[in-house]
Amino acid sequence: MESREPCLCGRLRRATRTLSRLYDEALDPSGLTITQFSIMRTLTRLDHPTLGELADETSHEKSGLWRTLQPMIRDGLIETEADGRVQRVKLSDQGLMALVRAMPMWREAQRRVDRVLGPRGRALIDLLSDVETRV
Repeated sequence: MESREPCLCGRLRRATRTLSRLYDEALDPSGLTITQFSIMRTLTRLDHPTLGELADETSHEKSGLWRTLQPMIRDGLIETEADGRVQRVKLSDQGLMALVRAMPMWREAQRRVDRVLGPRGRALIDLLSDVETRV
């Protein structure tokens, strides 16, 4: 059974892997991956969230997010604190400094993508936001 109809999910996953490689390469000198960088940026916007709140904000499964956070906790980039039965997370001072150092590398990767997409980049972000909120 062969279908010539394009699979949107497959195309998005391939595009995501391509972009992740580009950002990971750009961030390599900082020692961060794009996943770590994104989580750290999210933590700057949230006020000491629970693991569940961070998972919701980043669209991760809690257990998968916890595994992703482990090296960041080990390296002192993120701190955790038990709050009753929930775990709260926050960016450490060391993590904030690492994020600040990585920001120019991330911006350069952004510029590379912007040069390729041009004004279509904003439209793509809007479309992806629709997918996240409506599908």
